[in-house]
Amino acid sequence: MNTHRSTPAPVRSDGLSRRTALHTGAATVAAMVGAVGLTRGAAAQGTAPAGWRTEHLEFEMTPQDPVTIPRAGSGPPQRGDWFYVDAPIYAVGDVGGTQVGTYQCFGAWTHAVDDETAHDQRLTTVQFRFDDGNIMGLINELGADPTTTFGAVQGGTGAYIGALGTFQQLPGTPPATPSAGTPPAEVPNVVLTVFELLLPDLG
Repeated sequence: MNTHRSTPAPVRSDGLSRRTALHTGAATVAAMVGAVGLTRGAAAQGTAPAGWRTEHLEFEMTPQDPVTIPRAGSGPPQRGDWFYVDAPIYAVGDVGGTQVGTYQCFGAWTHAVDDETAHDQRLTTVQFRFDDGNIMGLINELGADPTTTFGAVQGGTGAYIGALGTFQQLPGTPPATPSAGTPPAEVPNVVLTVFELLLPDLG
């Protein structure tokens, strides 16, 4: 991928070029990575092109209180209805523990909620918000087999600025029922999100 510019990089009002500012910001957030609590590492697939690096990222979230606006005014979601969902984000295996981010999504139902044969049921714009930056993407959700569905990373901010790649939203593992005491009133819906990121190497 050609990353060379034929004209000088724009200069900010404080005299720093955009590249210098991004490099400085990346160095700062790199020192914070360990504090986020997410499962991270070098991506397992392929080698990054020159000027880029790969990163594998996993976390779990618990979507809750979905809101759907049905065209018919009531009834279960159908094709063309609109929705909004959000969720707290946790490190893998720590659902209900320390929240490390927030998930937000909105979009349209592509098939009826009770269509169990549909490849997908919703087309969703998503945002994953963390202390060190945000990741944005587009994905088809739900459907007969979510393991075959991949979303596209469309960009990011902070530590994820310029991000590309793919991600999946897969069935996660609910927290274990405690051996003593009162079990939770409701078992949360846990979603495991797995990213294979391609990030510009600003080093």
